[in-house]
Amino acid sequence: MKITAPIFALLCALVSALFAQPARNQAADNDEHPVLLTQKLALREASEVGLEIEARSPGASWAHKGAEAAALAIIVDGARNQDLLLWAGEALFTYRVLLGRLEAGEHTITIVLDEARSAKNARRAEVKAARPLIFDRANGEEALAIAYAPMLYARANSIDRFTDVPLLIYYEAERRPAGLLRLRYSAIFSNEDGGTPTVALMARWGRATDIEWIYEVSLRDGEIIEESYQGVEHETKPFTGERARGRHPLLAIASDNNNFSDLACSKVLFAPLPMRADLNDASRESLMDANPWTYRIMAEELRREGRIADMPTDINTIADPRAYLYIEARAAQRVEQIAFDVRLKGVKRVFSSDMGDDRLRVDRAGYFRVAVLLPKRFDPRRILAVGARCGNETCGDDRVRVVKLVWLDENYEPHAFDPPSR
Repeated sequence: MKITAPIFALLCALVSALFAQPARNQAADNDEHPVLLTQKLALREASEVGLEIEARSPGASWAHKGAEAAALAIIVDGARNQDLLLWAGEALFTYRVLLGRLEAGEHTITIVLDEARSAKNARRAEVKAARPLIFDRANGEEALAIAYAPMLYARANSIDRFTDVPLLIYYEAERRPAGLLRLRYSAIFSNEDGGTPTVALMARWGRATDIEWIYEVSLRDGEIIEESYQGVEHETKPFTGERARGRHPLLAIASDNNNFSDLACSKVLFAPLPMRADLNDASRESLMDANPWTYRIMAEELRREGRIADMPTDINTIADPRAYLYIEARAAQRVEQIAFDVRLKGVKRVFSSDMGDDRLRVDRAGYFRVAVLLPKRFDPRRILAVGARCGNETCGDDRVRVVKLVWLDENYEPHAFDPPSR
């Protein structure tokens, strides 16, 4: 049966009602929610507006079931603008969100604690500051990229379950012939509940976060020429959905492996402020290195969901992420059956990314990551050699080149270093 827009809207409402808390009016009633901060914003001209929110949730931890995060609601001029989970826990952290296009004049921004959406043992929050970021005509290409950034409705079965949250959104910009500007937006999610098993995520992608492209648009003179999004089953589909707060496409996270639908609805809306990324000479995973807190949130969600064990026994259980060596490599062209072997000083055993399973090998070109499980608390200085294997043969540097190695310290901070010479 073909699912039409009215049928989808009805299904969405039913599923949201099943998985989420009872519906509330989207208009803010500040008497029902503790106000954490209110401030005025005056705009000389209509502009895209972002907000840097410095906040914490005392006693919260993304790793602890029942205390994962406090939930905030951001209110603009009396209407609910979006939701924000304080997934960074009790430490002060700067969350960057996108309010959308606001007209010239004075606006009131209010941030409230949404206790009903908060974890039962994390219903406290503090907002130290909220700094507006204004993107007007003077920002040029960046303002265009911000103006078309997608806003994401939460997946129905993730609401109030603190799972698979979009940690950040980034965009890539490419100038094309005939004056075209192509913008491609992607998200890094804390994990994925369905799709690739966790063991394969680490072996083939070098992470347990989920990185998915969301939306792509080609512009000429600021007008849309073509636009598409990543649908369920990774199908590229033309965007025909609704927009909000200016020109922002509304998309719903629609599958357990975080693909999307432009028939968008949900009770929770996320709008991270996108950051610019240049991935011509780096993997997508390099953005995790630049935002190291992503590793910690990734590990905390894995631990809370029982996906970390000293002795993993199934395809969705891995060792502590700090026990892995993360290898960034580049394949000049598509090469099938790529794996990596690591040798340590004084150890006869060879540690391999594929762990002897052909299904855990890589078959793609360009820059990519894999992870190799090493002995717990390994010393990076003991790495003797790192080599790429194409099938059962050694790959030459002309086919697959190891670019850098990354390891995580006790605080999940990534440290990069050059591979040892052969």
